[in-house]
Amino acid sequence: MQRTTVDGEDPGSLRGSVKLSACHRCHARKVRCSGETPACSNCRKGGIEDQCLYPTHDRRLKVKESYLRQLIAENTRLRACCPPSAASTRQPDIAKSAEDEDVAPEEHNEALRRPVVSPGVPMESQPWFADMDLPHAPTPIGEGTDTAFATRFRQAISEPGDPPCFVPPHVDYAGDDEIMSLAEQHTPWPKPARARMLVDVAFMHASRGYHIVLRSTVLEALEQSLSNPRWRDKVMECKLRALFGLGEMCASKFVSPNQTFPGLSHFAQATKILNYLGEWPTLDLIEIRLLLSIFSFTLNRVHSAYALAGSAIRMAVILGLHVNIQVSQLPNPTLREHRNRVFWTAFILDRLWACKLGCPPALQDQDIQVDFPTDPPTPGPGSFPDDFVQARYVKAYVKLTMIMNKVVRSIYGKDTITTLFKKVQKRVLELKDWVEELPQSFRVSTSLSSNTSAYHRYDVLSLHMTLNQTIVLATRPILLYGLRLSTASPPKPIPVAAKTLMDTCVTCARHTCKLLSSSWINGAFPALYHDLTQYLFSALTVLAVSSLLDHEDVLNDKEWFEESVQLLEQLKNSGNYPAHEFHRHVKLIATALAKSEERRSRLSTHGTNLAGVTPEVKGKTTANFTSAAQEREVIAVPGLTALHVAAATAETALAEPSLQEFLLQPLAAVEMQFSDAAVEFFTEGNGLYWPELDFPGQ
Repeated sequence: MQRTTVDGEDPGSLRGSVKLSACHRCHARKVRCSGETPACSNCRKGGIEDQCLYPTHDRRLKVKESYLRQLIAENTRLRACCPPSAASTRQPDIAKSAEDEDVAPEEHNEALRRPVVSPGVPMESQPWFADMDLPHAPTPIGEGTDTAFATRFRQAISEPGDPPCFVPPHVDYAGDDEIMSLAEQHTPWPKPARARMLVDVAFMHASRGYHIVLRSTVLEALEQSLSNPRWRDKVMECKLRALFGLGEMCASKFVSPNQTFPGLSHFAQATKILNYLGEWPTLDLIEIRLLLSIFSFTLNRVHSAYALAGSAIRMAVILGLHVNIQVSQLPNPTLREHRNRVFWTAFILDRLWACKLGCPPALQDQDIQVDFPTDPPTPGPGSFPDDFVQARYVKAYVKLTMIMNKVVRSIYGKDTITTLFKKVQKRVLELKDWVEELPQSFRVSTSLSSNTSAYHRYDVLSLHMTLNQTIVLATRPILLYGLRLSTASPPKPIPVAAKTLMDTCVTCARHTCKLLSSSWINGAFPALYHDLTQYLFSALTVLAVSSLLDHEDVLNDKEWFEESVQLLEQLKNSGNYPAHEFHRHVKLIATALAKSEERRSRLSTHGTNLAGVTPEVKGKTTANFTSAAQEREVIAVPGLTALHVAAATAETALAEPSLQEFLLQPLAAVEMQFSDAAVEFFTEGNGLYWPELDFPGQ
């Protein structure tokens, strides 16, 4: 072995050498060792090659002093670019979170390197940006997200002397290193019985809500892969791997701490194969991206899911899926309908993920020129009768996601011309029309709301959870507005129009919590799914707001909030990735609620009602917010139980007479209700919590 050195490097480069070491026997005898492996010359001559062992030394690298000075100068320059308080407040927040969650020391050190929100940027004055590790740029946080609303709620009930409220970092997801490691490992093909079971489970959950692949084509390819040892279709292998991953995830109810997330190995293999596929887009590649997008969202890799759905949309545009194709160019009715529905599935997923992140979609409505899906009169050659779900369901889902996108872009956007109440009024009216057009087979009446057997179908459950979430998105800014009025000092009266929208928001949140709780009991709630978990978190946040308002059903809302928190904890303990992240927010909400209750109790002890108002004023404030059920004579009777209130659905909420009156009112009549000082919440900047102020440094 020869000595090696590194010469000719720049002043800032590393320089080192590999030194020879004597084996233990030569070192003890004080003789020169040749340093050869596996045995030196002395040990070979003595016939004891197996005893020739070398000591292990850590390699030492010599670094020039000029290089260290360069690093110190660069570190000083980067520190000067950061906000003054960032270095002093970032680590204590993470340390506290690690202590609360019983995080191991090595995990705590890793958390210090994770993205956090820059403490030097007040939420009231500028957009939120997550301060990522350099050299990455900060990541914006959409105001329409559920986590942003939860933080705004904590901000609204905090006192001036309380610590500032910041958005907890997005750190609970399947990491890149784990996925890349699994991609390099060999994942065996499932045995025939298990492979068929996994595909059936994937179809049972994914295909009920979204049309992505043709069942007949996939089953045929699956049988070929199981019967033909020489089967080598990489595209279909990638698609089947994605389906295997979804099947394992949907079939699992619990993930132990040391267990790999179900289906993650197949997901990693499919992602690896996808990177090697051709440049020209095909329908198969779009299908694979949609399957991986759904799985990524389950892993709480929300940005990856959004990117995959967006790339699927762009591929669809390249192939012309956003326009109609002539029958003469594609005579097969099954393939023609499949082509149409794959596009609309990509459209739905792109809109859903975009709305959950508060981001714009990949394709605007005016650029779409393709018809809605239709039910084929007869199955095409080689197809199954259940290759397609009802076209009416797909059409309803598409229209609902269109409205949801309008809600996020208009209400949470930067439109300063239209007033917030006018935007909310327009979106709620669109939702009311959507419910009236919904086919009877997909409706949920009050009489069926307690019948849990109606929600064994995930497609129906998902549709109505999306409806409730869209209504909550449109109305929860008004709910927070009403909270600020009722908790002001002294409390201010809540306008009738605002109270009506608050009733609608809370009713939908109650229905979501009740429906998800019942679905969890009867097994229709997949333990590891993301979308239902996020809807649960959104609803319980609304009920937390409602629990601070003075109305007849405040105790019911507190109980539903606590029950929903327990369900979220069960999901967290089951290994649900998004439940881990939402649980961090819930702990902060619970702490804020406890402080608020403590302040109210302290004021009450000193003979003060709420914020120090007289009983007459308190009675006036209490009358400003009543439940929707209380306003109806048929329900507002003595002996009303909590079950009747919880049985109200989004459909009944949109049919309330008070809401109907609000939707028919002209804008001038609505704005007249806000002639007092309370209107300042909507006139400052761009609305309640989207002020347009200059960003520092611009």
